Amino acid sequence: MEAEELEVPGAAFERTKRRVGLFAGPVVAVALALLARDGASPALVGLLVLCVVWWLTEALPMAVVALLAAVGAVLTGIATPKQAFGAFGTPLLFLFVGSFFIAEAMRRHGLGVRIGRAMVRRARGRLSLLILIGMTAFVQSMFMSNAATTAILLPIAISVAPVDHLRDRFGGALVLAVAWGASVGGLGTPVGTPPNLIGIAELEKRGLGLGFVEWMAIGVPMGTLMMLGLFVVLAVFFKIRRGQPLAQPLGEVSGPWNRGERAVVIAAAIALTGWLTPTLLTLVAPGSAAEHWADVHLTEEIVALIAGCSLFVIPGARAGEPPRPALLWSEATRIEWGVILLFGGGILLGDLARSTGLAVEWGHAFVDATGASSTWAIAALVTAVAIVLSEMTSNTATATLMAPLAGSLAEAAGAAPIPAILGATMGASFGFMMPISTAPNALAFSTGRISITEMVRAGIVFDVIGFALILAALRIMCPLLGWA
Repeated sequence: MEAEELEVPGAAFERTKRRVGLFAGPVVAVALALLARDGASPALVGLLVLCVVWWLTEALPMAVVALLAAVGAVLTGIATPKQAFGAFGTPLLFLFVGSFFIAEAMRRHGLGVRIGRAMVRRARGRLSLLILIGMTAFVQSMFMSNAATTAILLPIAISVAPVDHLRDRFGGALVLAVAWGASVGGLGTPVGTPPNLIGIAELEKRGLGLGFVEWMAIGVPMGTLMMLGLFVVLAVFFKIRRGQPLAQPLGEVSGPWNRGERAVVIAAAIALTGWLTPTLLTLVAPGSAAEHWADVHLTEEIVALIAGCSLFVIPGARAGEPPRPALLWSEATRIEWGVILLFGGGILLGDLARSTGLAVEWGHAFVDATGASSTWAIAALVTAVAIVLSEMTSNTATATLMAPLAGSLAEAAGAAPIPAILGATMGASFGFMMPISTAPNALAFSTGRISITEMVRAGIVFDVIGFALILAALRIMCPLLGWA
């Protein structure tokens, strides 16, 4: 078979988009830098625009663009080398590192597959199976990457899907339940998806520190409502009714637990205990020395590194293997280092935009252009923009661009910034319409069980439902918490 015949649908469009973006980025950047208003830094405007265009078109790997942002900031005199590269040492970046270590060990030792199969085996019919596999993806992706969750669960979904997928489209519903459930599950915890940490960092700069439990108090209810909407959409679009039998029996969980799986459970328990301890001490011993010590020392990134690095010590050899820890450095190097660099580049650009006053200036311009001025009008605006952008570029890049802009826009209008930042952060985790929108979508489409038409039709409806749910949840919760 010729190579062209094996080409993934949409690959030609992606190549064209990258080529156009590579050359359009510098042209648009220079043009807008020359048109920069008085008071704005033309060099910073140009650098921001260049990075935005290259991120949106994926002209270069996103991590490379982040590194070039630091290089450009130094070359143009916007920042010193210490300021520019210091952003890549932000403590929150190491929350990614520790969490990614645990996720890689989970993948390596097969714990995710075991959990998934154990839950799926309990299904008694098609609707039950759809809910179980969607909720498995939802829960699992709270603590590991959305793409990794999808990659682990898709083979399980395919193994229980009808063989004749051209006549029976239930397999399409299953793969979407996995992919979309993983994306929604990322909302549940700070470590569920990179946009959450970007939003948390932006909130911290405005005096609101959200711990692990505080974020879950917002993210889990929001995600649960989204999952209800997900099951309704899939049941309607794929005509799934209660009582419909499964096409074939489910697979069995094979073999006893190995040492590696037990090691991952220990590491995850260490992480969860550490993340929950400050909040628990606040509840049971407010004002005590223990509470103060935990608040200062048991930060999310420290706990993540303790738990992640414990995998290099805890034994994790499988049967027949020589003694070895649960995670080797050669395996740890496979984590998503690019996401970590991208996050550092986003922090740098956001800090520069704030320190030079550019963010406030753009916020005023955005308010003037849209007419949005109230807290909820701005929250609706930035949430909608984030959802649209997430269809065209990565969720992390969308959050990197939108979270700082949302806060600045709200402040420029004299509105509460927290609802806008939360709306932009959660909207950035969407993108359900196209295979190119998210890695889970691309993985689901690659199975051949879902067509672009089916994904777009169901995805549009799910995007609209998600937009409405985000605004409704924020409208109820933020006033109750004193954030609006």
